[in-house]
Amino acid sequence: LLAHVDDQVEAIKSTLDSVRRQLLQKISTLRTEHNRMIPLHQLPIEIFVRIITGALEPLRTLGQPRSTCLGRLVRLSPVCKHWKDVIEGTPSLWVTIDILDPPAIISAAISRSAGHPLDIIAVPSGTMQLIAHFQTFCLPGKSNEFITTAITVSARWRSIQLGVPSSEKASAIMNAPAPLLKNLDLESRTPIRLGFQNGGVAFQGTDPQLRRVRLRSIAIPWDSYLLRGLQYLSISGLETFAPSCEETLAILKACPGLVALNLSLRPAAAVESSKKATPFILAELRSLSFSLSPSFALTLLESIRFPSVESVHLHSNFSSDLDHILFPKLMQHAQSLFSVVFNRQYSLFITVYSDDSLHWTCKPDELSRGGREFGITATNKPASETLKCLVETLLNRFTLEFVKLEFDCPLRLHLSTFLEGFDGVDCVNTILVSRCDLDPLFTYMSGPTASLQWGFPKLERLTVYGCDYNPLNLLSMVVARYGLEEAAGGSISYNHPELPPPFKAITISHAPGEADRDTLAVVEDILGPDCLQYDEDAD
Repeated sequence: LLAHVDDQVEAIKSTLDSVRRQLLQKISTLRTEHNRMIPLHQLPIEIFVRIITGALEPLRTLGQPRSTCLGRLVRLSPVCKHWKDVIEGTPSLWVTIDILDPPAIISAAISRSAGHPLDIIAVPSGTMQLIAHFQTFCLPGKSNEFITTAITVSARWRSIQLGVPSSEKASAIMNAPAPLLKNLDLESRTPIRLGFQNGGVAFQGTDPQLRRVRLRSIAIPWDSYLLRGLQYLSISGLETFAPSCEETLAILKACPGLVALNLSLRPAAAVESSKKATPFILAELRSLSFSLSPSFALTLLESIRFPSVESVHLHSNFSSDLDHILFPKLMQHAQSLFSVVFNRQYSLFITVYSDDSLHWTCKPDELSRGGREFGITATNKPASETLKCLVETLLNRFTLEFVKLEFDCPLRLHLSTFLEGFDGVDCVNTILVSRCDLDPLFTYMSGPTASLQWGFPKLERLTVYGCDYNPLNLLSMVVARYGLEEAAGGSISYNHPELPPPFKAITISHAPGEADRDTLAVVEDILGPDCLQYDEDAD
């Protein structure tokens, strides 16, 4: 009897297993049919691949710890059989090789990419702190292993973005054949100089089609064939190994098609101003950024013409008496660039830092489009002197519609030393001021200045954030600019025919306290309730 029961149990189990298999097969069939009906899966495979490629694109350039392209593909593949087949069967999806991926996935990607050009990423671009963290804590041996693996496929490099751990690895990269390379981006934690033994040339003379080169703390021998097709060039982080001014001019002259240029150099040798090269033109350049000594920057501006430039940033450290003498001349050349960048209204942003350096940035008005911008930063030079020179050379060049004054420094900094630089400037109609003692501004605006004009004679909008001020001085300024004088019997007379325009808006970053309420109430009576506003949420 027990044997008979056991046989029946086994038969039932067999039947249940068969039914379960059939049920799972039917569920799988239904799921497959359901997936086919999803609109995304009805797209042509080429379109579906383009969607995935677009979704992965940001992962190639994020400047922070992130997911990787390969890691995301591995997670997308199990979604369904259709996705798995498309992803694993499309070589172009597997071309981004990232140091953050496990070696097994890197090896699989190199195989699956099936000869397509490769993008090699070891560290996100422009993040030296992250390089230091990775190389010190996360990747003690992985960086060398990764670069060794990458060099084995150098013939397929399309772009390389690497933080190199040593000069030996940097040399190995520059000596690898790379005929397809278009983007070269190398960084080092410490400055290194590379050379090629036995008269060799970069990339074994395989003539890469370079379009973008970014080198930070790495000096290389510049061969003309590397430069002729460049559109973007950035060299920074070099001191002892920085190219001389003459060498820099030779490099730039060999790049006639440059669209963007960034030079941040601290050359050990002084620039000899007596040596003047024949001027040449970078006709295609749109973006120019210099962080150079004044003499170096001046020589470059004297030697190169930029007829199409749209964005300019000049940063100079005025550490010697000679540098201070060169500043006005440097600004004269900056003026010619300014007239190329702006031919319409613009907004001016002035920031004074705690070390008394000054940053001056001009941007288009809100109605203008495009990336036009003009910026100057001067360090180791009194900000008031810098401002005076910039006002004289640049401020009245075209119509200014907005000025933002921001003081990133203690509130005890006296504003009056900067306001003197605006004497005679009659185009400012909006000012935003933060983090300073505002009383000198109210005094400056309350009557004629040294130029016998009102301080900011066309000012219509004033915004105040985080400033110290006496409300009585605000009231005095408003009364003066509105030409109001109390006569006998409390009547008001208007005795000034050439008064500034009435204010359209004054915004203050806090509601008045009890002690100030009556004074500001008088200000509000004069201006009107729609003009005086309190921004209680301001920082």
